[in-house]
This record gives sequence, C-alpha cells and structure tokens, in this order.
Amino acid sequence: MKKIQSNLHYFEISKNNQEKSLDDFYVFDEKHPDLNKYIKNTKEIKNILITIRTLQRKKEKTAVINKYFIELSKIIGKFSNCSEFACFVNACDNIIDEAKNEINLLKKITNRYFAKRVLNEMAPEEWMQAILDNNSSRKKGKCGENKLIHILKKQGFKEVFDWDDFFKTDYCVVKFSKKFSLKNVRKKLDIKIETKKQNKTLDLIIKAKDKILLCEAKHLNTSGGGQDKQISELIEILGLTEKNGVSYISFLDGKYSNVLLSDNGYGDKITTQRKEINKFLKNNPDNYWVNTAGFESLISDLK
Repeated sequence: MKKIQSNLHYFEISKNNQEKSLDDFYVFDEKHPDLNKYIKNTKEIKNILITIRTLQRKKEKTAVINKYFIELSKIIGKFSNCSEFACFVNACDNIIDEAKNEINLLKKITNRYFAKRVLNEMAPEEWMQAILDNNSSRKKGKCGENKLIHILKKQGFKEVFDWDDFFKTDYCVVKFSKKFSLKNVRKKLDIKIETKKQNKTLDLIIKAKDKILLCEAKHLNTSGGGQDKQISELIEILGLTEKNGVSYISFLDGKYSNVLLSDNGYGDKITTQRKEINKFLKNNPDNYWVNTAGFESLISDLK
C-alpha cells in the first residue's frame, strides 16, 4: 500500500480535474431494445380510441362502447407509457395504472382526450424514442456505484457478495444490500453510521487490508431543491466519525461537481456549501470529498 495522502490532497486533485461533459457511465444513447413493442402498443391504443370515438359519434349503444373501453383497459400495460394517451393521463393528475383499473375514470379521461387533443393513427419511431430518451434519467440510480466499482476493479479490488469473502479478501468492495444491511454492517464492523436519518444506507463498503471506507456516491448536473438535499447528505456524511478509524467518502460527479469545486462565484448557497465541506475535511482528516479524479487517486494510493 502506498502512503495515503491527506484528505485535502485528494480534494485538490478533484478541484484541479473537472468532470467530463460526457461520461459514458451516465449516457444512454442506444435505441431502446423494446422500442418496437412500445410502437406496437401505442398503435393498438390509438386504434381502440379511434373505434370508441367513431362509435360515440354514431350514437352506438352504451353496452357496445363499453366493450371497447374494457379492451382499452386490457391493452394498457408495460409498454403504454410512451403513448400520447398515457402522457395525457399524467396531464390529468393521474397515472396510467389507475386509469387502467378504474373504468369510470378511464372513460372520463378518454372523453377529455377526445375534446382536448388530436387523435391520429401515427406512431413515429423517433417520437417514441424521444420519450424514452427523456425518461433515461431514471436509469441512473446505480450508475455511480457501477462506475466506482469499475474504477476499483481496475485497481485490483474484487467485488464480493458475502461476509466470508469480505473478511478473507484483502482488497474488495461490496454494495449495501439485504446481506450487507445497515444493521449487519454496524454489527460486523462495530461502527455507528450515525446519520440524522437513522435507517439511511450508504452505497459501497471498500476494504483495503485493515482499512475500511464507507462511500456515498451521487451524480448531479443541476442545482435546485432536490439537489440541495443530496449535497446536504454528502456534507453530513463528511462529518461522521468512528472510534476505530473507519473513513467516509463523499463522492460527487456530474456538472454540479465542477461548480461546487470551483474557487468562487455561483452565489451564497454554493459558497456556504464550499465552506462546510472545507470545515469538515479539516475537522475529520480520515474522511474524503472527491470527484472521479480524486477517487481514482485515493484508490490508487490504497493499493
């Protein structure tokens, strides 16, 4: 193991090496593998809607029309959330599953759809893919963990999945999970993890021989209320201490990391966050705030 530098050393490396504008770990630029299923289902929904509207205009019997509402309910499913109708359900302050399972609600929303939107048979591939692209941020939940594990593996760390392997492997990483639950981690490693939110789990446990590091990873590209909460969580983790020298790592990548690690500007809120990070780094020398470059350097020195 190389000589570990001070946490301010890795913080400076992070400040001097900004995050890339495009990080492949968070890019989903391939066509969705189920695109054709979304297109097929959207066409089926449109065809039934057109049938219902036609029957209504012809003043067909209610019992006949109701059969097609039942068919509409049946056809709505896993691949329906890219249809114009599903998007309109959201615009009506409902979700597609609720509309599917409540025929009267489905009827009301359908009639509003006929009155407020244009209904045609087209279901362009590029339009469907655009909606799926717009929803791609939902896929990013575990990308940060996977990125860090990738970096660790490149440095010779092994990902393990049970406590026996964890304790007998000198250099390894595990994800918090059912087996590595907060309760088990506290007991097995004799640590407190005293966050304000008592049941909050972190992301990774890194072991380098006798050294244990608990890591929380976040990816942020913009500022705002939700993002401020996540930054506060990272800062709180930076302030945690353990009696047995266990370290905490607050990892942040994405464009917001570049803003936060710059020297000045961007307003009072950012200035306050910077001051808190610096304060905790100085008060807790065993803890680290890093971006990708800082994390890579730290892990390299752990080996």
